[in-house]
Amino acid sequence: MQVTFYGLIATSLEKTLPKILEKVYESNMKAVVRIESEERLKSIDSCMWTYTTMGFLPHGSNTDPKEFHQHQPIWLTTNNDNPINATVLVITTQEYATDSNYERILDIYDGNDSTSVAKAKERIEKYQHAGNTITAWKQNLKGAWEKGM
Repeated sequence: MQVTFYGLIATSLEKTLPKILEKVYESNMKAVVRIESEERLKSIDSCMWTYTTMGFLPHGSNTDPKEFHQHQPIWLTTNNDNPINATVLVITTQEYATDSNYERILDIYDGNDSTSVAKAKERIEKYQHAGNTITAWKQNLKGAWEKGM
């Protein structure tokens, strides 16, 4: 499995996540996004509708009627559900994912918080030990992505 880490330095999760998910969506892949709380989920949901004037990212969550769940390319959740059969898991919760039904994991963490960085390094070691391929990116102060942690 491919695991990619993103260390946020210059922008918030709400600003960065839609741009990352846009690339997943453009690649015709489906993604589940695990978020730590309902409050944060609502904030991210709002950002997905308004992050650009050019459009929005189609997405859903458990607040939507069940008949629409399977048609969503991006699923926002606070638990382990995957009603859209996504192959990409985006983690914003600093958890080590043991789900084997995903092809890719995107792990997004706060690169300004030393505890968050240390936990990300621990997860990298676990993923490597399990035989996964790891890529790490971090933002520079201008918000551009650079390889490494």
